[in-house]
Amino acid sequence: MARAFGFSQDELRLLLVAVRHMRRTFAAALEGAPDPSIEAFAALYDALFQKLLEMAGPIPESLDDVLG
Repeated sequence: MARAFGFSQDELRLLLVAVRHMRRTFAAALEGAPDPSIEAFAALYDALFQKLLEMAGPIPESLDDVLG
């Protein structure tokens, strides 16, 4: 499926790492005080991460810690 969008497996994995980083950034921001706008963006990044993960297919065990 990644090929249908023009991504190589390596590019898709890089996108997963970048989105995971953003998810962690929003998670840290939500620790202070809940903010509906931050929660909305966090939910969008969570959904994007799941879609990219499904597109990537099986992830090598060596990347599980990086993506976790």
